[in-house]
Amino acid sequence: MSQITYMKSRFFLFLMLLASALDAQTVALARQQPAGAVVTVRGVVTNGPELGSIRYLQDHTAGIAAFPGSGSVPGFSNAVKAGDSIEVTGTLVDFNGLLEISPIQSFQVLASGLPLPAPRALTSLAELNESLESQLISVPCVVFAAGGSTFNTNGTYDFADSDGNVSRIFLRSGHPLIGSSIPGGPILLFAIASQFIQTQLLPRYAADMQPSPCFYFTMDVDVDDFGQTDLTLSWQTNLTSPTILLWGDGNKTDSVYLQSAQVTDHSVTLENLSPGTLYNAQAVAIHNSDTIRSQVRVFATTSASTGRIKVFFNYPVDETVAAPFSPDGDSFDECLEEILNRIDSACCTIDLAYYNNNRNDIVSRLHAAHTRGVQVRYVAAINASSTALQPPPPFPVLYGNDMDLMHNKYLVCDADLPDHAWVVTGSMNWTTENMTKDYNNMLCIQDQSLARSYVREFEEMWGGSAALPDTNRALFGSEKTDNTPHQFRIGGVPVSLWFSPSDGTTSQIRQALQTSDFDLQFALLTFTRDELATDCADAQSRGVSVRGIIENIGDQGSEFNYLSNNGIQVFTHTRPGSLHHKYAVVDATNPDSDPLVVTGSHNWSSVAEERNDENTLIIADERISRLFLAEFERRWAEVSTASPEPGDLTQARVSPNPACTFLRVQIPANTAVGRLYDSAGVLRHTFQPEGREMELPIGFLPQGWCLLQVIEDNGRATTLPFQKICR
Repeated sequence: MSQITYMKSRFFLFLMLLASALDAQTVALARQQPAGAVVTVRGVVTNGPELGSIRYLQDHTAGIAAFPGSGSVPGFSNAVKAGDSIEVTGTLVDFNGLLEISPIQSFQVLASGLPLPAPRALTSLAELNESLESQLISVPCVVFAAGGSTFNTNGTYDFADSDGNVSRIFLRSGHPLIGSSIPGGPILLFAIASQFIQTQLLPRYAADMQPSPCFYFTMDVDVDDFGQTDLTLSWQTNLTSPTILLWGDGNKTDSVYLQSAQVTDHSVTLENLSPGTLYNAQAVAIHNSDTIRSQVRVFATTSASTGRIKVFFNYPVDETVAAPFSPDGDSFDECLEEILNRIDSACCTIDLAYYNNNRNDIVSRLHAAHTRGVQVRYVAAINASSTALQPPPPFPVLYGNDMDLMHNKYLVCDADLPDHAWVVTGSMNWTTENMTKDYNNMLCIQDQSLARSYVREFEEMWGGSAALPDTNRALFGSEKTDNTPHQFRIGGVPVSLWFSPSDGTTSQIRQALQTSDFDLQFALLTFTRDELATDCADAQSRGVSVRGIIENIGDQGSEFNYLSNNGIQVFTHTRPGSLHHKYAVVDATNPDSDPLVVTGSHNWSSVAEERNDENTLIIADERISRLFLAEFERRWAEVSTASPEPGDLTQARVSPNPACTFLRVQIPANTAVGRLYDSAGVLRHTFQPEGREMELPIGFLPQGWCLLQVIEDNGRATTLPFQKICR
């Protein structure tokens, strides 16, 4: 590891420790902190007093234990029960291999009576690993060594799965299972994965041991094909079963489809359905006397809408690349006009979720829609500025995601009317700077299936379908579930829709990138996800032409240098205004290679994947791909004027280090710009070089670790950490 990489890692760790002391974080991020760190997490509790005073909680990213040991605030064990959503702050400690929060400095029960997280279904004990610690899991085909006898005392009891892998459960004194019979045959075991020197599983009560002759789903319900009036769904079981599907529209699964033949591969075609409608489906499988049920999944029929997909940019594109196509608009004025037209054209409902908004003209049109009888419902970010919503408008506004960001940007009009249902989405916030100065894209899609899917996600945040929000039921961030359709056919174009953090959006972006055969372009505000950078590098290594533009290359964990070091042409965006896009274009130069576009509100970062409310579209279409390629080529031409002889970034130096009032900087001759970041990663100063050596005043920087970023005019960059310390 180089000294620079080592120092950056130390600086990243410092920032993570700082963040952990200031606000709640995902459980996965908390688990990355060292023992002794103080963390604040939120999650749903999966056990009660049957396991003693300890409580296990998990969010969508991971699980962790909270133990009210010596020095903890009183009342934790009595107040916290299974199904509670809690926030807990305390110190991380490794107790005989189990990562715990103890002592507990503070806790708060945020909600009660919530459904427990779905157990992570393992197919064998071989899948049990550290990443599952403190999570609720299920293991099929479990047989106890002492089957037929009695759980007669506290301690461990060994068992094996169908592959012969061995593990153990642990029962504490007073556990409800003590005195009951040990199952004599195979069971489906539900338990919390824990450790005490070695792995041990913690069942909570008798219902965690369900007799089952090794019967389970090997493939969940998924869609094979769909039209306006039909859906073909399939799934698999490991043992034969009749094919049974519970299904229905709305929130129901009250209709039954039954085929009596005993099979393991199941397929159902539902017919005479309604166009543009969301249907719930749950498979039921029966083998002998054993019955299992899949999770409820949601699918959509193709709508009877026009399927028109309009593409807008707020800056001009390269028209020679776009030909024979052209965008529906490539200026701020055209974007704004489209937004206002959509609002003015709505007759019945408008649902919108926007990160921030200072456009009084847009809010004025929403006000006018509300006045003429349109139901307007608005979700805004609690951690952003929406000055146009002050004073409060006459329509209801719910501010959400107090842990991280409600980062969505979408508007849905008249979702229940096939000819009037529109979705407006993309990367554009409703602020003057983001619309007029920054670079953004916007899609307007006339499709009822898609509109209803966005509304279902909206109502999860809204807390229901009523005109007014229900704050007791409103769910944001990691509290949400994967409850919307993903696959659509809009005007004949395959489209998929993914919401963060519930739907695993990064894995879907990865699959899109991995389809590249000829070329791959990306334009991003920030890029910090390792696996996506690896996919770009892998594409480059197999002969795909990969190019990218990144705005914030100074973000902690930026992939800029990794990409450049792997031979990828990547430039920072140094022009006025931020490159606010979050898009990728795959194989747009080859119509026979299934070109596609990824776009939406989702930055390629961990906070977008794990914590923020985001939406992403993946559209497989030649026209749309060509238009986004035309946008990329125009931006590329603006930033890619390469220097014939790149400078030697290894010669960049700062001194003294630590520094107090000034910093001496030695930089390459072709440095285009320099940036100073404070200890929180906030850009504090941008400067143009005045020669290879210069002296920068740093009195305005707070004390602590800081960063100097040096960017050459060919886009290459390096980051030099230093300490600001004044004694």
